[in-house]
Amino acid sequence: MNPQWLDIIGLVIALLGALSVAYGLIIPKKQALKVGVSRMSEDSNDKNIKLPHVRDEIRESNFARIGVILLIVGFLLQIIGSWPGF
Repeated sequence: MNPQWLDIIGLVIALLGALSVAYGLIIPKKQALKVGVSRMSEDSNDKNIKLPHVRDEIRESNFARIGVILLIVGFLLQIIGSWPGF
């Protein structure tokens, strides 16, 4: 097997691993409200979304999304650069 193919396979596996790690960090706003809101909170989600715990969950999720995008772009550029005959 050509060593370039091993590079590509390794990068694809690393990409899948990064995505699986990020999967646990990225949550929708509804989930952030569920996790970050206490039982004695406001009735409306518009008010709850301003709570510090909810804002932190959403902020962390947004950073995870940016990180996943950067990882995907970086891995794809490496795969394209390693592709035999490219």
